Amino acid sequence: MKRIIKENPENHEAFVYKYTKLNAKPGEKQFYLGWHLGNSSDEYHHSSTDDDLDLDIAKHDFKYEILHWGTADEMKTKEYTMLKLADAAKSSEWYNKAVGAPSTVGAPDLLGLYKWAEEINKTNSFKGIEPFIKTYSKKTMKVELKREFKKLQIRAEQEIADNTKKIKSWVDKYQGNLKKLWEDGQINLIVVVLEGVEVDGEEVDLIIGGNHTISGTVNSKHGKEIRYLRITKEKHGLDYKKAKQLASFLNKASKQPGENNKEADILKIAFELCIDYNLNSQSEAVDDCFDLHECDPAQKKRLKTKLTKELKRNRLLGQMFKLYDTDEGKIELEDRKADLMKQFPNARVFVGSSAGQRIPRDVRDLNNELANGRIYDSVIWLLHHPSQEAQQKWFSDYLPKNLPQIQFNCKYWPKEYRQLKEMTYQYLYMDTMKSDLN
Repeated sequence: MKRIIKENPENHEAFVYKYTKLNAKPGEKQFYLGWHLGNSSDEYHHSSTDDDLDLDIAKHDFKYEILHWGTADEMKTKEYTMLKLADAAKSSEWYNKAVGAPSTVGAPDLLGLYKWAEEINKTNSFKGIEPFIKTYSKKTMKVELKREFKKLQIRAEQEIADNTKKIKSWVDKYQGNLKKLWEDGQINLIVVVLEGVEVDGEEVDLIIGGNHTISGTVNSKHGKEIRYLRITKEKHGLDYKKAKQLASFLNKASKQPGENNKEADILKIAFELCIDYNLNSQSEAVDDCFDLHECDPAQKKRLKTKLTKELKRNRLLGQMFKLYDTDEGKIELEDRKADLMKQFPNARVFVGSSAGQRIPRDVRDLNNELANGRIYDSVIWLLHHPSQEAQQKWFSDYLPKNLPQIQFNCKYWPKEYRQLKEMTYQYLYMDTMKSDLN
């Protein structure tokens, strides 16, 4: 039997294999595909329930190939995908009687997303969708853009400052005319938007490419036009996790003038890939990620070492993170609230998770209570963080966004409701780390 074994330098735990009958006639059984947890040198042969496979192997020449290496979940999903694509269970040419079942890993088709990014970068279009130019009022442009879209920042560095300055200069040189900028200067500025992507439970129009274009245009003197490529949900069908991977291919640093791909950017998207899909640094999808980001062998080795350390650190932090959705945690929350109400008898105390945007709802409820004659001198939010990601999101996004509203209302309420002498506010947080892991 001819054997073709794909190398496994990363020591992956599982593989997908294929048997092919040589010189088979069209329509007769000739293919079998499976996956196995183990290595290529063990005694495993196949898991077929079709007796014809063993009989044919004994009588005919076959080729045996190991096609893919990865985690068990990845290989289970890979087997399912390949068999389903071949419609193997219904084909007379396959020994497989079923297509198996996918793992919950659901790793994205990185090559497919890479090709989408290439199409967008080369043609400024996607599956028949063409770009268009929208003109804003210069005075309200920044506010409108912030209200209209949510940005996705995929690089480790928020912005390449020189690029924003260059775009600002180009826009002003051509008086904000994007058509002339392209025709005369051969400079293509476009913002790519995925419509209807769910982020934190809310459907948003997500900018996955063009943050520098927006910043440069907003900061320019003459820029009022933005060229958009808006891709409908029906056309892209991506969730937020896959949108991040597509954005990483659209926004390679090497695509920016005078920039090279930065290892920090690649490490960040590989880390996101592992967290989102429960992978490890040795997963096949991680190899694909590094290859598609044009990493050489030395870079791959270096990045895998760093990625392993980052994932280990994240796992240890997760183990130490203190949660409050347990019976014990809920009791601790109630005890802390009771202590606060003794310490601040005239305070309105809200207790809850920092995940999501709860503050506007609480402010509305408090306003209704004040309108009905209740008397408070302060409002306290006692919050717990359900995860590290939620904690980071709270301080980077939700708190800065909601703080001005709180400050305004605390000044407004004593003027509106005469029963109040003053109104102050506090944010208090439950402990996030366990003091004793035992």
